Formats: sequence, structure tokens, C-alpha cells
Amino acid sequence: MRTEDEKVILFPKWKTTLRDESLQDLQEKRYIEALDKINTLIQYDVQDRELLIGKMMCLMELGRFQEAEDMCEEIIQDKNDEHYFHYVHIYLTILFQTNKYDLLMERIEEELSSENLPSILKEQFLQLYHVSEKMESDLIEKKMSVYIEELFEAVQNTDHKKQWRCIMRLKTMKIKPDNMVVELLKNDKVHPVIKTAIFLWLKELNYSNQVMVNKLGKELEVKPVDIPDLEELNLYKEIIFDLRNIEQNDPIMYRFLMDSLYRYLYVQYPIIPLSSEKELISDTLIKMIHLLLNQDGNEPVDDHVKYYFDEIKKGEHLYLSIIED
Repeated sequence: MRTEDEKVILFPKWKTTLRDESLQDLQEKRYIEALDKINTLIQYDVQDRELLIGKMMCLMELGRFQEAEDMCEEIIQDKNDEHYFHYVHIYLTILFQTNKYDLLMERIEEELSSENLPSILKEQFLQLYHVSEKMESDLIEKKMSVYIEELFEAVQNTDHKKQWRCIMRLKTMKIKPDNMVVELLKNDKVHPVIKTAIFLWLKELNYSNQVMVNKLGKELEVKPVDIPDLEELNLYKEIIFDLRNIEQNDPIMYRFLMDSLYRYLYVQYPIIPLSSEKELISDTLIKMIHLLLNQDGNEPVDDHVKYYFDEIKKGEHLYLSIIED
């Protein structure tokens, strides 16, 4: 009985026959048969440039592009391989055929920085880059139109979950939202969490125009570029400092309070509480421990603490209704 560590060596004649048959199958477009034979040869550690390229071609012709892409990515790890640039060329072809233009352009940029890139390939890569750039632009424009249409349909139907998905898709496309999207910041049919996402999207793009934000009965006109990130707000950092003792004594409760604080401020953002309210919010978070653990519910609560307790819980509910942590 053969053990796993024992290597089986093909008889030279069988190896030659199998190799010739696989390449013949490939030439005659019998890709399934060719792939099966090539895999048998590779299984027995018989592989070279011709067989590897043959396998990639079979996978591509059979529509198994992800497998072909994964195979290429593994092979081109070795930049010292004498056929490295040939494999890269096939890899770029796979990315082009699967509309992965962003990855393709990123890879070409990397290869163009190599001193070993043959001049003939450099020219081909540059041409492929420019074509991909145009295709990517057209693809983004087409997707953007679809997502924008879906977004406003979701707003009209007050479908908050779909609003969120559309905004996230548009945001990942790294495009600048048009005025119609910006105007959603003051639309009552848009969920406050969605408005925060839109504002953060504008902020990431260093949007410097004035925008009007209307949420939860409050209104603010501001330039997104001028507002610090949520976790960089002085109010946020000062409250965290106030809760440092809880972190030492009860890390789990501290994490719970930090999550509650973040969700509350995320829902409010960029209309954040005044710095004068910092102490009340800190006190409320600290007393939340007692309020949550007091089974009788008879512990006296200051009206201000009660207000912020309700606001923090409402913010958490609104946050979790859209974002699943």
C-alpha cells in the first residue's frame, strides 16, 4: 500500500502520450478532456510553461475565470521565473475579460515600475491600461446611474435598508455625489443614519461646499471638510476620558458604554451636542450601569439624566435598525 509521502513517477512513455493528447485536445477545443489530462500530469509533479498555460486556457474557455485568476496569482508570486511576464500578460487578460479593470490597472502600474519589463510589453500594457481606464469609467457611470435610480426609489418608498445599501455601493465607487444626493441631507424620508453616511462620504472627498443637514428636529449648515471625524471630536474624547475608571474596573461594561456612546453620536453627527452637555452625557453613561442593573427600577433619576438616557437608547435603536454590528 502506497503512503502519502511516496511519490509516483509516470513512465516516460505514458507521460509523453498524456502530454501530447492533452495538447491535442486543447488544440481541438476539447477543453474538459484537456484539463483532465493536464491535471493528471500536474498531480504527478509534471508541469512546465506549456502545461500551465494550457491549464489556464482550459479554465478560461470553460468559464472558470476565478480558478484561472487564482492560478495566475499563485504563479506570478515568483518574479524570477523566466516566463514571469508571459504569465502576467495572461493574468491581465483574465482581469480584462472579467471586468476587473481597477485590479488590472493597479497591476499594470506595478509592472511599469519594473526595470525588467520588456519594451514591447510596456507598450502593450500601456495600451491595455488606457482601454481599461475608459472601460472602468463607462462601467462606473453605468452602475452609478442604476444605484442613483435605486436610491431615490428607496427614498420615495421610505425603504431605509435599501437606502443604506445604495449609499454604500456609491461610496465604494469613489465618485463625487451630485447635488440631488447632497439634498437628501435635509429630506425627512431619509433615515438619520443614512444622512450620517452621506455626510461622511462628502467628508472623505474633502467636500468644501456648504450643506444643510436636517435630522431629528435639528438643523445645521456646515462644510463637511471642516468637521472632525466622529472619533476625533473633543466631546467624544473627553467623555471617554471621564469613563477611564470604568475601563479599569469593568472592561465589559466599558465596552458596552463606548458602543452606546458611539452609536448615539453617529446618529446625531454632524449635529453634535454642545461641549457644555459633556458632563451630563458622561454622568448619564455612568449611571446607565445602575439603571440597567437596578431590577426594581425605583432608583431616583435626575430629569436631565433621564433625557439623555432616553436619547442614547433611541440613538442606539436607530443605529442598529440600519447597521448590524
